[in-house]
Amino acid sequence: MKALFAQNQLDTQRPLVTESVKRAVVSTARDSWEVYFSRLFPATGSVGTGVQMLAVSHTGIKLLRVVKGSHEASGQLRVLRTYSFADILFVTIPSQNMLEFNLASEKVILFSARAHQVKTLVDDFILELKKDSDYVVAVRNFLPEDPALLAFHKGDIIHLQPLEPPRLGYSAGCVVGKKVVYLEELRCRGPDFGWRFGTIHGRVGRFPSDLVQPAAAPDFLQLPAEPGRGRAAAVAAAVASTAAAQEVGRRREGPPLRAGSMDRGEDSLALPPYTMLEFAQKYFRDPQRRPQDGPRLKSKEGRESRTLEDMLCFTKTPLQDSLIEFSDSSLNKMATDMFLAVMRFMGDAPLKGQSELDVLCTLLKLCRDHEVMRDECYCQVVKQITDNTSTKQDSCQRGWRLLYIVAAYHSCSEVLQPHLTHFLQDVSRTPGLPFQGIAKACEQNLKKTLRFGGRLELPGSMELRAMLAGRSSKRQLFLLPGGLERHLKIKTCTVALDVVEELCAEMALTRPEAFDEYVIFVVTNRGQHVCPLSRRTYILDVASEMAQVDGGYALWFRRVLWDQPLKFDNELYVTMHYNQVLPDYLKGLFSSMPAGRPSEQQLQQVSKLAALQHRAKDHFYLPSAREAQGYIPAQLYRTEASSTWLRLLGQHRQQMQALSPHQARAQFLGLLSALPMFGSSFFLVQSCSTTAVPAPCILAVNQNGLNFLSTETHELMVKFPLKEIQSTRTQRPTADSSCPYVEVALGDVTAQHTVQLQLEQRAGQCRLMSPAGPGAVSGGGCACGEPAQCPR
Repeated sequence: MKALFAQNQLDTQRPLVTESVKRAVVSTARDSWEVYFSRLFPATGSVGTGVQMLAVSHTGIKLLRVVKGSHEASGQLRVLRTYSFADILFVTIPSQNMLEFNLASEKVILFSARAHQVKTLVDDFILELKKDSDYVVAVRNFLPEDPALLAFHKGDIIHLQPLEPPRLGYSAGCVVGKKVVYLEELRCRGPDFGWRFGTIHGRVGRFPSDLVQPAAAPDFLQLPAEPGRGRAAAVAAAVASTAAAQEVGRRREGPPLRAGSMDRGEDSLALPPYTMLEFAQKYFRDPQRRPQDGPRLKSKEGRESRTLEDMLCFTKTPLQDSLIEFSDSSLNKMATDMFLAVMRFMGDAPLKGQSELDVLCTLLKLCRDHEVMRDECYCQVVKQITDNTSTKQDSCQRGWRLLYIVAAYHSCSEVLQPHLTHFLQDVSRTPGLPFQGIAKACEQNLKKTLRFGGRLELPGSMELRAMLAGRSSKRQLFLLPGGLERHLKIKTCTVALDVVEELCAEMALTRPEAFDEYVIFVVTNRGQHVCPLSRRTYILDVASEMAQVDGGYALWFRRVLWDQPLKFDNELYVTMHYNQVLPDYLKGLFSSMPAGRPSEQQLQQVSKLAALQHRAKDHFYLPSAREAQGYIPAQLYRTEASSTWLRLLGQHRQQMQALSPHQARAQFLGLLSALPMFGSSFFLVQSCSTTAVPAPCILAVNQNGLNFLSTETHELMVKFPLKEIQSTRTQRPTADSSCPYVEVALGDVTAQHTVQLQLEQRAGQCRLMSPAGPGAVSGGGCACGEPAQCPR
């Protein structure tokens, strides 16, 4: 924008005088200012994203957060994630103030008080973009055995093609309902008539029209307006997003005119599969138009191979063009700026007032906002670390560390992935090559990013300094029940699932179904806000976000599902579970309290549990009256005199002496597991929309469903079996109420009614239950082992 103003000599004293300049200013602002032409809505997301605002514009939606700027007191808007309208299949409002964006490969859940306005605006944009589009999106999988039919998966974008006429003397048709239907008849009876013809991933064929719906054209690059080779070549050479584009270009314009391809004939150089050189041969810019990248060879057979090798080797001068061919000049300019940033980070170009963190953030933001540039970024970094001859001693090392960081944040395309992986494996597995360790780490980061989506929070100065110094991990404290501490090594791409698996392994749990029963929670506001982390959440993202919001945050490890049987051979396992269930036992939540004096059997059971607690502390002496009171639920302790409890405890003394503290805790868990409500998570219900549930009461969530207990006696008053629960929804506190509530849909599809439960503040932060069948029970906000993302 500054360059445009300077070019036209514009300032506050000289108004815009021509329409062309006005249009240029508006067009530049629209394309370069991320949220200027957007409508902003208040919105919140999960703890792993930090979403505070939603922007809707002509290009798509953006998830935003407000960050404090160095000069602006009111803060600046930072774009966390961008989704184009081509990515959005449709938008729904499952419940009040809840938006569900259904994308090709994921769902994005947001909460906004203006959800209906957002949906209307997004629907209008999508409808407009779908007009006259020759693209469709698959809504279901279609995997036929007939090779003449086009196979695809749900979410694939298919480019529609005109039905090609058959050769002279032949008729084209297909079998529909055991009857041959000719294409000529199909055209006569309508363009669709149950079948369409299209291309995807280099394949063409027919497919049922009821398996797709209209979609906006993919916007992985801005296509030129004029028809001809520019459009198809731009799609084909952008490569990274789809291999189908290459086939589209071939079908529309014949074989690609790669320089040297016409005169090589059968002498074409066969390159090894899945090397970076093979990728360059297929998708890089024409090497014959790049004299700055190396000398030419006169040998006809070796000419292209040698220049392609030069294009994949270190250069000390900035690129004048992108490596991957883009017909859009703006993308080409973006690629050259990106390469200059790569050189600056590696020390091969002056920083010019920028810090290393500024340069890195520029690179990561470019890749985040322009997905088509991610492959270009990977290729540029690989180029600079290949045969690096820089005069800067640490240039190559910094290039590898840059590749390590990029791989932690952004994935490459499916087209580049096998080539890039082969390159990394070749370095890490070839004896004698330098940088074997970091090459292996880059490969691991790339796999993690492809699986979990990549880091979201940009690295801070402290994390960047650590990575540049070769330190790729930090020690993070995790709190287990009872104050147990575990300091785990957290790497750049460690996710919550990794932590769960590591802690479970320490408890000798190795089966995936056991991992599903444990969750990491982030705790803020001095324990008042407890929220589970998705298994895909990056721990360093949480640490970075929470450090800005609440420096006193903590990460908890808890068991939330209780399908798997207890085991008593591992000391950490027993201690952790003992500490987790003990507070609920001392509150008397696992069984009902007797109205009068307890029976002799109850007294013996309670006194034995008290004696086991005393021995678990490694005490041999008889407990005092004050100690005994701390081992027995208060409601039961009041029913007998202190002397009676001490006498009962003394009866178990000899038996306890033979036990170790570990054995005492194991026996305590074994006895407790027989109680009715063991394995439950408990919540205080302040009010209920139905009179069938007296409130206030206690809600116990377990594999049997929702159990409502009396606050006084803990007797079961009402029960909603798990099979009757259709769905649940958690609503945050509103302006009229300081407490969150949960809506539970009961019954079946034909006869369904909703019960609204208002919970105490801490209990209601997360979803309680998922209607996924037996065992899909959660405590503290988890369902089926996958924690719900709670809005903040």
